[in-house]
Amino acid sequence: MVKHQPLQVYEKQVFVSFVTGIYGCRWKRYQRSQDDSSRWECTWFIILCSSFFLLLFWAYFWLVAQNDFNDFNWSVYNRSGEWRDETIPILASTTVGFSYITFLMILALFHISFGQQLNLYWVHKIGVLATLLTTISGVISVDDVWGDEWDILLVSLQSTAPFLHIGALATVTAISWLVAGYVVRRERSNFQVMVMVTYIIILLALYLAPLTFTCPCIMDRHGLKHRPDIIGRRGAPMLAPENTMVSFNRALQHGATSLEADVTLSVDGVPFLMRDRTLKRTTDVSKVFPSREREDASFFNWTEIRSLNAGHWFLETDPYWTVENLSTRDRSRIGNQTVCSLVEMLRLAARANGSAMLNIRKPPPEHPRYRSWFMDTLWAVQKAGISQKRVRTGEGARLSADRKREAVNSRDETEGDHEPDPPLQQGQLQRNTGVSGQ
Repeated sequence: MVKHQPLQVYEKQVFVSFVTGIYGCRWKRYQRSQDDSSRWECTWFIILCSSFFLLLFWAYFWLVAQNDFNDFNWSVYNRSGEWRDETIPILASTTVGFSYITFLMILALFHISFGQQLNLYWVHKIGVLATLLTTISGVISVDDVWGDEWDILLVSLQSTAPFLHIGALATVTAISWLVAGYVVRRERSNFQVMVMVTYIIILLALYLAPLTFTCPCIMDRHGLKHRPDIIGRRGAPMLAPENTMVSFNRALQHGATSLEADVTLSVDGVPFLMRDRTLKRTTDVSKVFPSREREDASFFNWTEIRSLNAGHWFLETDPYWTVENLSTRDRSRIGNQTVCSLVEMLRLAARANGSAMLNIRKPPPEHPRYRSWFMDTLWAVQKAGISQKRVRTGEGARLSADRKREAVNSRDETEGDHEPDPPLQQGQLQRNTGVSGQ
């Protein structure tokens, strides 16, 4: 009996098979090659790298912009008219796409370190291209809807640049052995020289980058300026429903010295606080008055407005992802909130010795209080008992003496059956040029 000895024994390369199998569906040894990668596959590697860095930038943007997610939702709401948390699908798709591209990048780097030929599987090519195009379309859309937010990147780098620099140095240093191995294994060519020169330039740029860093967080204690006043815009909308009494109370508890609110005039002349044109987003008007959910809020009377609940929407939609931190007592209190009147908010500001900033929305021309909206608002300010020097209005109102006389004449002509208003004094309401310190 003759025993045959194998001419060659192959060592099992389980990890290499795993890398080449997932990246290029080359699970068998005979399918793999250590020849130079084709230009076509090198092009796809460049596309993969471009997708990775674009997604890295995209993920960093959403990381530093997380404090402004509500502003993004507002921008979308102003265009679509429907309130939804649009950041959830964006964050989910970004996480999935970035994880996928990063995994492929790691596999590609292992190919280079093992000297294996790059051969991206066609399914991955479709996935990479789809991810790249989706991210590009997302960047374009955000630039159109929320273009001002790009400035947050430069602001964030003032605090994150030192840490990002350390991470970049560690990464570039870690891949140095990949670059060196690639240059040593291959035959000399202009491309090898270009790779080495590019790597050295990147490394030198990283070493010199700290010379450009400026960090306002590090300064002389004596150079610190006084702490600015805090303005509770619509109260504390992250902790309670906006423009409600509990929201304004929370703002004052957290050190606010001034309260800012959006004022709308009801059909019977009562100024109340509402940011939107309609009551649909922040009340249960769709349940109480289903046929009027898209009607202008100023065409409701105060009795109808007061009957609406202004807190359930906050608990249901959780716009700032803070509801889970609320106690049972706070949730019960929030769930019973109603629409707040201007007088109530001003009285609260007066008791706290604070000031108020009002963004008054002028009623439409067909509104019955169109000609008297100014005097109705002024009467509410006087009724609240707050010092008129502490109340400022936005640019929407002209508060000159001529405007006041015009408002008085209009009210006298259209509402002769009302009691006469208290005499007006010059400078009763001030324009929104700052916060009164009185």
